[in-house]
Amino acid sequence: MSYSEGRRAWNLIRLKHDLLKEFPQLKERREKFGYKMVMHRSFEDLKKAIEKMEKKGNLPLVLFFGRE
Repeated sequence: MSYSEGRRAWNLIRLKHDLLKEFPQLKERREKFGYKMVMHRSFEDLKKAIEKMEKKGNLPLVLFFGRE
């Protein structure tokens, strides 16, 4: 996963070991692997999206952004 360096954004996201165990193809540079990032503006929207993911059998992955 990466961000645009041209826009001076960080280009590295570190993935937890458990995620790499679930998707070992993420370790291979030449493997094709897709992802979709969605931002929900309210918890109600997020709850609806989780219900849809549950019906489809998708793996929910949550990424938090915030200041420390």
